Amino acid sequence: MEATVPRLVISSYKGKNGKTTVTLALVYALMRAGYRVSMFKVGPDYIDPSYHAVIANRPSRNLDYVLMGNRVITRFYKYSLNSDIAIIEGVSGLYDSIDGISELGSTAQIAKLLKAPIVLAINGERINRTVRAIIRGLKDFDRDVKIVGAVVTNVNQRQLDKLRSAVEDEGLEFLGYIPRNDDLEDTMQYRHLGLIHAEELNRQRLIDVFKDASRFIDINRVVKVAKEYSEPLDLRNYADLDTSKIISNEIRVGILGGRAFTFYYPETIERIQAFTNNVKFIDPEVDQELGDLDLLLIGGGFPEVYGESLERNKSLRFNILKFIDSGGYLYAECGGLMYLTDSIIYNNEEYEMVGAIDAITIMHRKPMWYGYARARIIKDSVIGSAGTVLMGHEFHYSSLVLRGNYEFVIKYERGIGVNGFDGFQINNTYAHYLHIHPDTYDVIGRVLRRVLIGKAES
Repeated sequence: MEATVPRLVISSYKGKNGKTTVTLALVYALMRAGYRVSMFKVGPDYIDPSYHAVIANRPSRNLDYVLMGNRVITRFYKYSLNSDIAIIEGVSGLYDSIDGISELGSTAQIAKLLKAPIVLAINGERINRTVRAIIRGLKDFDRDVKIVGAVVTNVNQRQLDKLRSAVEDEGLEFLGYIPRNDDLEDTMQYRHLGLIHAEELNRQRLIDVFKDASRFIDINRVVKVAKEYSEPLDLRNYADLDTSKIISNEIRVGILGGRAFTFYYPETIERIQAFTNNVKFIDPEVDQELGDLDLLLIGGGFPEVYGESLERNKSLRFNILKFIDSGGYLYAECGGLMYLTDSIIYNNEEYEMVGAIDAITIMHRKPMWYGYARARIIKDSVIGSAGTVLMGHEFHYSSLVLRGNYEFVIKYERGIGVNGFDGFQINNTYAHYLHIHPDTYDVIGRVLRRVLIGKAES
């Protein structure tokens, strides 16, 4: 079995250098030309894929070697089926890795595993001849990495010809450019965890901005280099991903969403939908009732940003606390954990939250932990047995001031959680800072099976 879908990896020499902008402009241009595009993101990112999903109108999938190993190849095959071309947005700089020494977790590693050519996003502001040195250095650093083209961003017309010559003289295809654009700059705003999540933006404005940016992409050249330099993948040694379904419409699942809780991998939602068709999304700023639920899921996000409106919805907070006290199953990660505490302090304002965990959440200007994490379960819980190792990631700028006494469920070997520990279990509620991808460890499946067993026994 071979994967032959043409593919391109979009990378750069550093982070925050236009990769997402180039990726979205390319994808819009491809779709406008009638191509079916599948989208991917290197690393454990929630935010960039949210932009992908708006522009491509389909989920974007993470390819994370640290968390998934060689299964990234199987994932690529599965989720690129029936597309004409795949676009993969890289993470950080092309060769940046988890340890800064090996290639582990880097965009370059994924590109080599997928036998995919690379297109560089190059910020054209206040630069000309140095572009040649950047390209030459990136090409020479690892000759097994195939850098084949470039798109230049943030360009004024006076610089365009110089930048085009620099790219082409270094042996790369000039695939287009994106002019300096105030609307684009205003739309792609950064916050403490990166870009503002696309679910919090005006979707039509986002589409219109990239409709305009895509006009300067040379689609014929893009498709040409993708077809010419993508090599077939031999999948004979890789097992298929589990796609089995266990439908039990007796299980009723609620998912907190809206603007405040947006950090959900598409596979997490799909795991739930594989168990039950009885799923509803709840907006914690607007909806006042949970309804009849067996499981409530609260992902990460930005509860601190929307603290005032979350506090104002007293009815929902009371009903969540009542749900927890009655033994309802609840699983929460990071922002969801923060929401379950007594309050959140952000920008010198304190907002009252659910109050299930007797602690105050304090937001800081610098991250408490940002990156991959490894923890071991030290106490049997709804998410697994003692001794189980969990791999995931932490993206949080908050810390907890505990006022209650808690026996934590997990201990970090890499990461911080709550002073090196994590995992609050209250009745059938479980919450921690750790983000876990279901293709690394199927925590959602485990909780759902617990719900099934509980319903069978009752």
